[in-house]
Amino acid sequence: MISIKNSIPTYWSSGIKHLSRVDPILSSVIKKHKKKDSHLKCTNTIFKTFFSIILGQQISIEAANSIEKRIKLQIKRITPKNVLNTSDNNFRSMGLSFRKVQYIKGVANLIVKNRNFFSGLSKMNDDDAIAALSTLYGIGPWSAEMFLIFQYNRQNILPLGDIGLINSFCNNYRINKKNFLKIIPRYKKIWEPYCTVATWYLWRDIDEDIVQY
Repeated sequence: MISIKNSIPTYWSSGIKHLSRVDPILSSVIKKHKKKDSHLKCTNTIFKTFFSIILGQQISIEAANSIEKRIKLQIKRITPKNVLNTSDNNFRSMGLSFRKVQYIKGVANLIVKNRNFFSGLSKMNDDDAIAALSTLYGIGPWSAEMFLIFQYNRQNILPLGDIGLINSFCNNYRINKKNFLKIIPRYKKIWEPYCTVATWYLWRDIDEDIVQY
């Protein structure tokens, strides 16, 4: 289900109640960061969400923000048309790698030529949607999961390859990172069907700024 932009997801309150009841450690994290306007939001267009996700692949939030500011100064609004009308060399001079330019332009072309691709995603379950998104050039499981979380506000996404989730979980649950994949499945079982809510609050515990793509 696609969220109405800026509105609180319909499942958010139920997710907080469930997680607070089944997991004392996560309950403490939620209490620490629970504020009136502190929740997952859908704030961007499909293309802008993808742009931010691709830009953020394997670099720090600060580096991604710096590159995005330079790009906005040059092309103003980040739209498929503006991106496709900008040369690869121009993007590279603003800090984008050649591969990321190709990834972003690939999504821009898809939106221009086959927007039905995205309307079809909304009818798929999480696993099928991740598989479909992962067929796009430059979009792997992590990028697909970020898209489902931030654009569609899917409620039960647990991005196991996300370094922020790994760091926060290991810090809060006092485990060694090498044991993360061994231990996280037991928490996934008790968090379901609200893994997105759990992920979001664990992100909040290590990021001063609210995570948003």
